[in-house]
Amino acid sequence: MRYVKGRARWHPAGMTETRSCRSGGGVLPVRRFLDTQSGLRPGSGGAGAATGSPPLRRHSREASPEQEKRSNAPASAARRLLLAGAALVGALPFPVAAQRVDENVVAEAQDAFGSNVGGEDLGVYGPFDVRGFSPTDAGNVRIEGLYIDRQAELTSRLVAGNRIRIGPSALGYAFPAPSGIADYRLRAPQEAAVLSVTAKADHFGGGLAEADALLPIDGARLGLAGGIGVYRNVYAYGNDAEVLSLALSGVWRPNAATQVQPYWSRIRIRDEEAHPIIQSEGNALPPRMKRRRFLGQEWADFEVERLNYGAVARTALAGFTLRAGLFRSANITAEGHTLLIEAAPPGVAGARTAIAAPPSSNASTSGEINAARAFATGPVRHELMLALRGRAQDRLYGGSDRRALTPAPFDEAAPVPRPDFAFSERTDDRVRQWTGGIAWRARGAGLGEINAGLQRSDYRKRVVRPDGALPDSRATPWLFNLAAMVEATARLAFYGGYTKGLEESDVAPEIAVNRDEAPPAIRTRQIDGGVQWRLGPMLLIAGAFEIEKPYYGLDTSNLFRRLGTVRHRGIEGSISGSPAPGLTLVAGGVLLDARISGEEVSAGSIGRRPIGTPSRTLIANLDWRVPAHDALSFDLAVEHRGRVLADAANMLRVPARTIVDLGARYRFRLGDAPAVLRLQATNLFDAYGWEVEGNKAFSYVEGRQLTARVTVDF
Repeated sequence: MRYVKGRARWHPAGMTETRSCRSGGGVLPVRRFLDTQSGLRPGSGGAGAATGSPPLRRHSREASPEQEKRSNAPASAARRLLLAGAALVGALPFPVAAQRVDENVVAEAQDAFGSNVGGEDLGVYGPFDVRGFSPTDAGNVRIEGLYIDRQAELTSRLVAGNRIRIGPSALGYAFPAPSGIADYRLRAPQEAAVLSVTAKADHFGGGLAEADALLPIDGARLGLAGGIGVYRNVYAYGNDAEVLSLALSGVWRPNAATQVQPYWSRIRIRDEEAHPIIQSEGNALPPRMKRRRFLGQEWADFEVERLNYGAVARTALAGFTLRAGLFRSANITAEGHTLLIEAAPPGVAGARTAIAAPPSSNASTSGEINAARAFATGPVRHELMLALRGRAQDRLYGGSDRRALTPAPFDEAAPVPRPDFAFSERTDDRVRQWTGGIAWRARGAGLGEINAGLQRSDYRKRVVRPDGALPDSRATPWLFNLAAMVEATARLAFYGGYTKGLEESDVAPEIAVNRDEAPPAIRTRQIDGGVQWRLGPMLLIAGAFEIEKPYYGLDTSNLFRRLGTVRHRGIEGSISGSPAPGLTLVAGGVLLDARISGEEVSAGSIGRRPIGTPSRTLIANLDWRVPAHDALSFDLAVEHRGRVLADAANMLRVPARTIVDLGARYRFRLGDAPAVLRLQATNLFDAYGWEVEGNKAFSYVEGRQLTARVTVDF
C-alpha cells in the first residue's frame, strides 16, 4: 500500500505508517522500497533488511501499516482466539468508555505537518518524509519523547499514534534534529475498562479484524493494554498478504509522579509475493499498465518478523524529573525477493530479472536517561536537562543472487520455475554510539520561548565484508541547537532555529548493485524560521527552511555512493482549525527546491536534482459533521504532488498528479456500546500515475479502492 501523504489513511495491518513507496518516500534523494526494514514496500517483497527512505505518501486515507502476510494455520488460530476473546470480554460488565470509536485524525490534528491517530495518517509530512528527508532513517524517532533506534515498524496495537515535530512544535523538545522528530505515543490503560473491536473489508477482497483492550487491575494504579490484529491484504498489484500483529503493555503508577510502562509487540509476515518494479530505457515512461493484475512469481515471497519491546519510566526525586527508556527493535527477514521487468511496447518481449537474498536482520538496543530541573526567575520558567543516549545496532545483509528469467511480453503474466539461486557470504555491520548532552529551555508568558542544547557524540562503525573488514569509521563531533519563539502579540509569534546533527544516511535500495549497503553517519545542518498566527478559530503556520547533507544516491550504473552534497530549500505552511460549527479544516503544503552540488554534477555524470523528490506537495482535509444529524459526518481529502525527476541525468520526469479521497462516518449504538461505521473511497477518480522507485524504476499508483469499517467499543 502507498504511504499516503496528506490523506488520512487506515493502515492495512494496523501499523503506524504505511510506506508505500519503495523509493523510500516523501522527498528523499534516493527512493527506497516501502517496508522500513526490508527495503521494500508491503507487497513488493524484500530481500534486504535495510531501513528504507521516506516513502512518497498520499494524503490521509485508510491504510493499514502492517500489511503483512499469510500464515494460514496460525492466522486461523489467531482468528479463533480473537473471536473468543471478544465474546468473553464483551460479556463482562465493563462500564462503556469510548476508545477507538472517537478516533478521527482530522479532528485531532494540531497542524498539517503530520500526525497519526489509530493507524490513520494525515499531513504534508510523515515518519519517512520531512522536508525531503526521513526522520526514521536518520535515527530521529522517539517513544514518549525518549530516543529509540527504531528498526521495525510499531504496530497500532501498541501505539495510539505519532506526531511530526518541526518548527514551533519542536521548540518544546530537547535536542531537536535537522530531519525533524517522529514521536510515538503508547496506548495505556486508565480507570475504565474498554474493549474495542474493528472489522474492515475492501472491494479488492481484503479485510481485517482487530481487538484492543484497556484493562485496569487496580484503578489507575495498575493495568494492562493489549491488542491482536489479523489481516488479509489484497494489493493493487494483484498480490496479497496475511498478517498477524500482537501487542501487550502494562502500566504501574505507584504515585502521581511515577509511572513505569513495559511493552512488547510482534508483527509476522509470511509468503508475501513480490510485485515487479518496472525499469524503463531511454527517456520515456513505461507504457500504461493494467492495475490489479499480478505479474510476479508465486515463489518470490517475502517473510519477516518485526519485534519491539522495552520499557519507559518517569519519576520525581529531590526536585528533579527523571525519565528513562530502554528499547529493543529487530527486523528479521527470513526470505526476500525483488523482481524487475523491462518496459517494452505492448506485446513486445522484455527482459525479466529476479533477485533473491538469504536471511538478513536489523536489530538495535537503544535508550535514553535524562534528568531535568525546573526553576523560575521572575515571570520566566526555566528547565535544565542532562541526558545520555546510546545504541548498539547490528545488521546482517548482502549475499543476494541475481538471475535472468525468460523474457515475456510486457504487462503479461509469465510464471516460470524458481531458479536455483546461489547465495554468497553476507556483510556484518555494527554501530556503537553514545551521546551526552545538556539542554536549557526557558519560557515567559507573553514573551516567548528559547531552547538551546549542546551534545557530544561518540560514533563508531565497523563493517566486515566477505572479502575482509573495512577501516573503522569513527566520529566524535560537538553538536548544538538554538531555537526561539518571540510572541509579538497574544495571537502572533515568530520562530527560528539552527541545528547541527549527526545522522544515519540512507541505505542502498534494492535495485542498487551494492544493495543494503549503509554509509557512515553524516553531519547535517538545518536553519528554519517562520510565523505562527492565530486567526480566530484557525491556526496558521508559515515558514522557510534550508537543510544540507552529504548526498548518497544511485549513479547511472545503479551504484549507491556519495555523489556530492544535497541542499533542500523550501517554504511550508499549515492552516488548521474549525472555521464553522461541525467543520474541521486541515490544509498545508511544501514547495521544495532540492539541488545537488559536487564533482559528479560538475562533470555532468548526474543532474543537479535528486531522483524522486517532488517539487511541491499540497494537501487539504475537511471533516464535516452534519448539523441536523450529529451522528453523520463526511470527510474529503485532496493531495496534489508536483512533478518528479526519475533518472540520475534529470532527463526523465513523472508528471504532477492530484488524488481525491471521499469518506463518511455514521455513529450509532450496538446495545449499550458506542459504534461507528466508516466508508471510504480512496483515489476516487482513479487517477493514474507512476511512483519513482529509483533510477528509471517505477511502480504505478494504486487505483480506486472502496472500504467499509465498523468499530465498536464495549
